[in-house]
Amino acid sequence: METDSLDRHSPASLRKHIDQVKERHKLPSAPGVVTKVMSLLKDPDFNARDLARFISDDPALAARTLSLARSPLYAQRRRASTVHEAVLVMGYKAVRSLVIATAAQSFMTRKSKIGDKLWSHSLATALAARILARRSRMDDPEMAFLAGLLHDMGHMILCEGDPRGFAQLISEVEQSDESLNLKELALYRFDHASVAFALLDHWNLDEQVNEAVIAHHDSTESRNGSLASTVAMADYLCGKAGLGFYGEVFHPDSDQLHAFGCADESSLNLLVEEVRRAFEQENLLFREN
Repeated sequence: METDSLDRHSPASLRKHIDQVKERHKLPSAPGVVTKVMSLLKDPDFNARDLARFISDDPALAARTLSLARSPLYAQRRRASTVHEAVLVMGYKAVRSLVIATAAQSFMTRKSKIGDKLWSHSLATALAARILARRSRMDDPEMAFLAGLLHDMGHMILCEGDPRGFAQLISEVEQSDESLNLKELALYRFDHASVAFALLDHWNLDEQVNEAVIAHHDSTESRNGSLASTVAMADYLCGKAGLGFYGEVFHPDSDQLHAFGCADESSLNLLVEEVRRAFEQENLLFREN
């Protein structure tokens, strides 16, 4: 099996893997809105007004940006009244996260109930990863948000390429204790994490996000403090909150639970409830606009 020989620490092995995934699976180009925002943020002459003007051209995205800037997450004495003010309140990284989340929602939910469930799980995992990143004082919680948001994108590529076959896999997983990852490998030669890694490389996203995505099911890579460990733990919390995806099998050890401040049942339940509340609040942004 091709993935058996994948050396995640070898650039040559990773490039070969990406080429193999592209050869076997049709990978979509990055949505135009994502490409434009990434380009703007990399431009040394860019400013907040440029970003605000671009966002304002998309009414739904502009409404979500304003709504999020006015939410308790960015509690301000003075509510943002323009997209420009909202960009300044949120910061560029959070705006980038929102833009990519908007594009991801469109990509995931356009096909099926599986897509709807995948979107809910992806948004919840992103929010849980951000919460965990702040708890563990990671330098960039928005990087954790993006890794959580995009960690399961490979499921959608596999589903779009083989709707009936993938639906059958889901049905089999629901009726058994089998791992969806292993069933994907057996049928498609690559699991969803491997496919998502190739997709995000194709989109030219941050390497840190890509590495966390491909490693989030690998216990040898998900060491405490790593982005992959944060995503894996977020995955687990979403399962506990009733926001998991099919066949999630990660179970944190005591060190991981302790590292995120939830070593006992009471603190774990409080964290799960925090994730559930965060999802309920932010999911409204994507349902109303």
